[in-house]
Amino acid sequence: MVETTIGSFEIIKDDKNSFITSDFENRFVDYLTKYEFLVGDYSNGLLRLKGFDRKDAKYIPDYVNEFCALDQQYYILKNPNYNRDYKDEEDEQWLAIMTT
Repeated sequence: MVETTIGSFEIIKDDKNSFITSDFENRFVDYLTKYEFLVGDYSNGLLRLKGFDRKDAKYIPDYVNEFCALDQQYYILKNPNYNRDYKDEEDEQWLAIMTT
Protein backbone atom coordinates (compact mmCIF):
# COMPACT_ATOMS: atom_id res chain seq x y z
CA MET A 1 0.00 0.00 0.00
CA VAL A 2 1.07 3.52 -0.71
CA GLU A 3 -0.24 6.49 1.25
CA THR A 4 -1.05 9.73 -0.58
CA THR A 5 -2.94 12.89 0.32
CA ILE A 6 -5.80 11.45 -1.74
CA GLY A 7 -5.90 8.16 0.15
CA SER A 8 -4.33 4.73 0.23
CA PHE A 9 -3.74 2.73 -2.93
CA GLU A 10 -2.47 -0.77 -3.53
CA ILE A 11 0.32 -0.98 -6.07
CA ILE A 12 -0.47 -3.88 -8.40
CA LYS A 13 2.49 -3.25 -10.71
CA ASP A 14 5.20 -0.61 -10.67
CA ASP A 15 7.23 -0.96 -13.85
CA LYS A 16 10.71 0.53 -13.50
CA ASN A 17 9.88 2.13 -10.13
CA SER A 18 7.69 4.66 -11.91
CA PHE A 19 5.25 5.63 -9.14
CA ILE A 20 6.08 9.13 -7.89
CA THR A 21 3.70 10.25 -5.17
CA SER A 22 3.93 13.98 -5.89
CA ASP A 23 3.23 13.49 -9.62
CA PHE A 24 0.24 11.30 -8.82
CA GLU A 25 -1.18 13.77 -6.30
CA ASN A 26 -0.76 16.70 -8.70
CA ARG A 27 -2.40 14.88 -11.60
CA PHE A 28 -5.25 13.12 -9.76
CA VAL A 29 -8.77 14.56 -10.21
CA ASP A 30 -11.93 13.65 -8.30
CA TYR A 31 -13.42 12.05 -11.39
CA LEU A 32 -10.96 9.17 -10.98
CA THR A 33 -12.44 8.17 -7.61
CA LYS A 34 -15.12 6.20 -9.44
CA TYR A 35 -12.58 3.71 -10.79
CA GLU A 36 -11.30 0.69 -8.92
CA PHE A 37 -8.09 0.52 -10.97
CA LEU A 38 -5.84 3.31 -12.21
CA VAL A 39 -3.05 3.10 -14.76
CA GLY A 40 -0.41 5.80 -14.70
CA ASP A 41 2.10 6.17 -17.50
CA TYR A 42 4.61 8.79 -18.53
CA SER A 43 4.61 10.22 -22.02
CA ASN A 44 6.99 13.06 -22.90
CA GLY A 45 7.71 13.49 -19.20
CA LEU A 46 4.05 13.97 -18.24
CA LEU A 47 1.98 11.57 -16.16
CA ARG A 48 -1.24 10.32 -17.73
CA LEU A 49 -3.89 8.59 -15.60
CA LYS A 50 -6.58 6.27 -16.91
CA GLY A 51 -9.28 4.61 -14.82
CA PHE A 52 -10.83 1.16 -15.19
CA ASP A 53 -13.86 -0.47 -13.57
CA ARG A 54 -13.66 -4.05 -12.32
CA LYS A 55 -15.46 -5.31 -15.43
CA ASP A 56 -12.99 -3.49 -17.71
CA ALA A 57 -9.84 -4.38 -15.76
CA LYS A 58 -9.22 -7.28 -18.15
CA TYR A 59 -8.40 -4.64 -20.81
CA ILE A 60 -5.56 -3.06 -18.82
CA PRO A 61 -2.86 -5.15 -20.57
CA ASP A 62 -4.29 -4.11 -23.95
CA TYR A 63 -4.29 -0.45 -22.87
CA VAL A 64 -0.67 -0.66 -21.73
CA ASN A 65 0.42 -2.36 -24.96
CA GLU A 66 -1.56 -0.12 -27.32
CA PHE A 67 -1.64 3.33 -25.70
CA CYS A 68 1.40 3.58 -23.47
CA ALA A 69 4.60 4.60 -25.20
CA LEU A 70 6.88 1.68 -25.98
CA ASP A 71 9.33 0.93 -23.18
CA GLN A 72 8.02 3.77 -21.00
CA GLN A 73 7.35 3.67 -17.27
CA TYR A 74 3.88 2.78 -16.03
CA TYR A 75 2.11 1.55 -12.94
CA ILE A 76 -1.21 0.01 -11.98
CA LEU A 77 -2.97 0.93 -8.75
CA LYS A 78 -6.00 -0.54 -7.04
CA ASN A 79 -8.18 1.94 -5.19
CA PRO A 80 -9.76 0.05 -2.27
CA ASN A 81 -11.93 3.10 -1.48
CA TYR A 82 -13.26 3.79 -4.95
CA ASN A 83 -16.67 5.45 -5.12
CA ARG A 84 -18.79 3.38 -7.49
CA ASP A 85 -21.67 5.84 -6.95
CA TYR A 86 -19.67 8.89 -8.10
CA LYS A 87 -21.74 11.10 -10.37
CA ASP A 88 -20.14 13.74 -12.53
CA GLU A 89 -22.36 16.70 -13.46
CA GLU A 90 -21.02 16.79 -17.01
CA ASP A 91 -21.74 13.08 -17.44
CA GLU A 92 -25.27 13.62 -16.15
CA GLN A 93 -25.83 16.60 -18.50
CA TRP A 94 -24.48 14.68 -21.48
CA LEU A 95 -26.69 11.69 -20.65
CA ALA A 96 -29.74 13.94 -20.34
CA ILE A 97 -29.05 15.49 -23.75
CA MET A 98 -28.52 12.11 -25.38
CA THR A 99 -31.71 10.60 -23.98
CA THR A 100 -34.06 13.43 -24.90
